[in-house]
Amino acid sequence: MENTRHSPLRALVSGLIGIIIFLLVLVLFRFIADHTSWALFSGFVDLLSANAPLIIFFSVMFMIGDIFAAFSFPFNLPFPIFSAVGSVLLVTFIIRIIVFIDTFYAIGISPTLELVKLILYPLTIIVVLVAGYLSIAAQFRKEAPGYTGPSPETGQPGRSTVSPTWEEVGDEFRQMFYDLFRRIRDDINRK
Repeated sequence: MENTRHSPLRALVSGLIGIIIFLLVLVLFRFIADHTSWALFSGFVDLLSANAPLIIFFSVMFMIGDIFAAFSFPFNLPFPIFSAVGSVLLVTFIIRIIVFIDTFYAIGISPTLELVKLILYPLTIIVVLVAGYLSIAAQFRKEAPGYTGPSPETGQPGRSTVSPTWEEVGDEFRQMFYDLFRRIRDDINRK
């Protein structure tokens, strides 16, 4: 079985390199904006400069999430929380870019953005948390001792190609929780 996860050190280094590259690009953009008379570019650089702490903060949140994601269960459980916080901050930054474009071109969409924020922030948190914990559950099932992987004939281990019934979905969830608690118990007994 191949390991698709990165090491925590690699996640830390790549996150720090990303932040350093952003700061270098910001300095370069500031230099270019100071020596040109393009109002849109200068305004965008001002927006980036004003939101640099926010950008760095959500980059740090994503980096911490990647570090936790690199660990195996149960130490990877906090990663969806950090990813959700980083995602909400990223959405905040994107909304600020939209407000900047609206202000610069006088489009008139700013009043509707308040409603969009009320819907988008909770939706972002829910989607990122659910996706994160589902990825942890999928990773846990792959690492479980009884997992054999997909069979080459059907693409799925012992499954038909018809849609599953709700009973089969419930059975899958029960099996997932059984495997989860069995693995926790086995890990505790090994110590």
